[in-house]
Amino acid sequence: MKKKLLSFIGAILAFIPATAIAQESARPNIVLIVADDVAFTDLGAYGSEIRTPNIDALARRGTMFSNFHATPMCAPSRAMLMTGVDSHRAGIGNLPETTPTEHQGSPAYRGLLADGLPTIASRLQGIGYRTYMTGKWHLGHTPGTLPSARGFDRTFIVDATGADNWEHRPYLPYYDRAEWFADGEAVNELPDDFYSSEFLVDRMIDFIGGPGDDPFFAYVAFQAIHIPVQAPREYTMGYRDVYNRGWQVHRERRHAAAIEAGLIPAGAPLGAIHSDLRQWDDLTAEEQAWHARAMEVNAGMLEAMDHHLGRLIAHLRMTGEYYNTVFIVTSDNGPEGNSPAGSRIMQAWFWMVGYSTDIETMGERGSWGYIGPEWASANASPSSLFKFYANEGGTRVPLIVSGPGIDEGGMARQLGLISDIPATIAALTGADGEGMTGRSLMPALTGDETDIYGPDDSFGIETAGRRAFYRGRYKIVRNGLPLGDNIWRMYDLETDPGETNDLSAANPELFAAMRAGYDAWAEENGVLEMPEGYDPVKTLQQHSRGPILRRYWWILALLGGIIVAPVAWLIYRRRRKRIS
Repeated sequence: MKKKLLSFIGAILAFIPATAIAQESARPNIVLIVADDVAFTDLGAYGSEIRTPNIDALARRGTMFSNFHATPMCAPSRAMLMTGVDSHRAGIGNLPETTPTEHQGSPAYRGLLADGLPTIASRLQGIGYRTYMTGKWHLGHTPGTLPSARGFDRTFIVDATGADNWEHRPYLPYYDRAEWFADGEAVNELPDDFYSSEFLVDRMIDFIGGPGDDPFFAYVAFQAIHIPVQAPREYTMGYRDVYNRGWQVHRERRHAAAIEAGLIPAGAPLGAIHSDLRQWDDLTAEEQAWHARAMEVNAGMLEAMDHHLGRLIAHLRMTGEYYNTVFIVTSDNGPEGNSPAGSRIMQAWFWMVGYSTDIETMGERGSWGYIGPEWASANASPSSLFKFYANEGGTRVPLIVSGPGIDEGGMARQLGLISDIPATIAALTGADGEGMTGRSLMPALTGDETDIYGPDDSFGIETAGRRAFYRGRYKIVRNGLPLGDNIWRMYDLETDPGETNDLSAANPELFAAMRAGYDAWAEENGVLEMPEGYDPVKTLQQHSRGPILRRYWWILALLGGIIVAPVAWLIYRRRRKRIS
């Protein structure tokens, strides 16, 4: 009842002028929203078929970015988002779960937020802001690396790549448990009616409370739409038959929508789908139905996230804080393309813990859904590839900034990086930004078309051996296994955001200069070469074998006994016959 009332009040207050609600103070509240694995064109404002009305409203009231980038993996992006420095300087150059043993012990690949490095929360806390966080942290689970020790007053977080959205249990065999923490203390039980997007907003509303004398910084890091893809049927059933024509049709529709929205030039070609991926028509009817349903759940999960974000917005309207709040909405990387279907370890683990991938219950409690690489490639349209790869499909993400002083209805085309967000928050609030390498996006937010990074400015990205280097309109990129070949290529992102035309041979001088630029950046930031044949997915699977054997040895032993015992009996019988 309380949630419905908040939504109703919010809808009414939307029509009341700002001056009738509250007087703007000198220092705005900051609400930072990070959606997990949301592609560049996944939001309605970016041309998607998925319904995200609350985020779309923020976009209309603020500025959208068309050339904004994260790293292709979650923890490195979140380290940059919290600190304003490169992920290697922050100690998180790779996911802890996929870091090769050869890199363990390196300061750039600790998997924990570097000691003594200030976060944007600690900087805001230092100037009197109330600081709150709910959702995915993934920057350390030791007492000194949890958000409660890094500048946040109140927290309810999960420190892992993700967790089940319905229950208190891990979603990968790598983890012993779902690592939820409340104000720095481990949580042993979640509510019976837990659903992640709803619960995270509930806690944030509780933290913020009513009007306060001091401004607040609220960081909500949703699990949507990270695997396992899960959502209430009331949201997923609204997308029945939307995806029945398959991923190629979907890619082309998203490409056309991006052009219509003005996100890419009219003549920009559609990024290629990788040759190793399947064609929709090669699937059986049953397989097509399963994959279409997976995308329905994916869409429903994002719509549910938007709905619950709307409840937070309604709360701020009701308390009079809305019109003095800057909202920042982005994603940590491109869409998730991993699939457990070909992993014997995952299939065995599903069986042991009771996860289901059945189409009938997909998205519901006890299910484990995923969209796989083909749909991820489609969602990444108009770009190529997806999460875990440094092509634009893995790195170009939406960014919407809305609130007092922000250009209304603007489209910012300047190049930007996720480490620019803390620098921008510092500029908005008057917090100290000393030591940040990110740049303020304020020129773009006020309608100024001045470059954030000029034609000769550059920055690099590296996670798990996926490498990219940006200079003005140009980019060089190199990807590793399983879909990459570790060959450097160069693209003009202004005319070719889909990365279809490799310019390295046609412009060898620029290519060589950018390669040298990347090498200098890598040395400065402590980037290491990956071991030969490194594959992050296989590394995660290898790291998961030990935990599975440790926790489920008795099941494996029992299964082994069931299999071995009859064979041993038959051998014994045959030997007895020979003797007799």
